[in-house]
Amino acid sequence: HDVAPGILTEFHPWLKENVFPADGRLLDLARETVKKWDSSHRVVFGRMLTGEQFIDNSNRETVKAKFAPLSVDMETAAVAHVCYVHRIPWLAVRTITDTPEKQGADIFEKNCREASQLSASFVKEILRQI
Repeated sequence: HDVAPGILTEFHPWLKENVFPADGRLLDLARETVKKWDSSHRVVFGRMLTGEQFIDNSNRETVKAKFAPLSVDMETAAVAHVCYVHRIPWLAVRTITDTPEKQGADIFEKNCREASQLSASFVKEILRQI
């Protein structure tokens, strides 16, 4: 969200737009996993946003209005970029640890272990289908 507009389109890897789409087959497997997965947690599919800055109350509404993301992080695009360049299928699975209503280092720390276990469980279910 905060990269120079032409950095990925005018230079390597010369994308059509600043987006790294997830692999279609992996996305289909994830959707099938949701149908079979025994969890009370809600799973959603959609746009994730990556940037180099923390999103806080001062810039949250601007980012939401411009991109309408489900989540914002600082890592996913880097992994997607490497996968894209090396033609490796990729899919991002994220569990939200903090929200605008409940945020900060203490909330993150409190939810980190459970979030990690939840994401790992979901990925294992996807892998069982491959």
